[in-house]
Amino acid sequence: MKNNRLAYILIVILMAWMAILSNDLKNTKKANTSNIINEYEVNGISTDFTKVIDQVKPGVVTVNADGTILSGFVYRQNDDEVYIVTAYHGVSNSNTISVIFGSSYSAVAELLGHDLYTDLAVLRVNSPYIIEPMKLGDTTLLKQGEFVFSIGTPVSLDYAGSVELGMVSSANLVLENTISAEEERYNYYLNVIQLSSQLAAGYSGSPVINMNGEVIGINTMALNSNTSFAITVNEVRRVADTIINNEELTHNYLGIKGKFIKDMYNYEKSNLNVSLDTIDGLYAARVRDNSIAYAAGIRSGDIISSVNGIEIRSLNDYLDILYMKADTFTFEYIRNGESATAEVTNND
Repeated sequence: MKNNRLAYILIVILMAWMAILSNDLKNTKKANTSNIINEYEVNGISTDFTKVIDQVKPGVVTVNADGTILSGFVYRQNDDEVYIVTAYHGVSNSNTISVIFGSSYSAVAELLGHDLYTDLAVLRVNSPYIIEPMKLGDTTLLKQGEFVFSIGTPVSLDYAGSVELGMVSSANLVLENTISAEEERYNYYLNVIQLSSQLAAGYSGSPVINMNGEVIGINTMALNSNTSFAITVNEVRRVADTIINNEELTHNYLGIKGKFIKDMYNYEKSNLNVSLDTIDGLYAARVRDNSIAYAAGIRSGDIISSVNGIEIRSLNDYLDILYMKADTFTFEYIRNGESATAEVTNND
């Protein structure tokens, strides 16, 4: 009897001890949960490509322009009208344009408008179905080294919805480009995202998507098989909204190739004789002849602080100036440490 009582006491003590250990283990695990980066999520943004692709894929379309295959994405839907953004060079000389949603649903599209400078076009499709537009990001938040991907239709319809992985090589690159219009050739500077990805024919017009499922650019051109360039989504917004709203598209020829001061390292500032106290503005590395900035007297080495009262801190500020409707442009700038103002009438 005494032995049974002793065994009972030992069992109770053992069970209590196990309960204490279990509770301590649970609390330890709970305390460490905030420090765990699981397989699929970092800071609330999914790192599982398959989940992001499944989420955004319905908004990507194939464009067939008289047999020329390219890609695009759903930008907006107003009632039965669906608006698609794509690359203009693929649809510019087409008589018939159709948009294929998914793998089976097709609709005839109208070329609503385009912009030669950015190589962007907006198509309009009448559809009785609800087609969710893609989410748009902010290119100014893009970081060099971010993983991004494109969804498009390389080569033929058989490969619709193909995915290509890439990395942001440069989040803010300025390219010199040339367009031909009315038998004239125009040279200008264009802000783009440089990507390391192998984009085949047909990916033109495809969206560049970040790991939050947001469009941050649209593919329009390639340098070689491993380097492509995308128009920033911030510029896509301005062009597409203007076309959809049936407004006149203004594209001021500023003619400045430069770098935002906020993106400079201190040693870059020192090398360019820029005061370390200067934190905002656009450093003009080169100014094109026959441009608005050149006509105003802006020259290489000047730091442009504002134009028409708009302070220049980032790409968004620069785009405000690029697309503004104005006859006169007033530049506030710094040259050799001294502030100055210059004014010019457009097309002087």
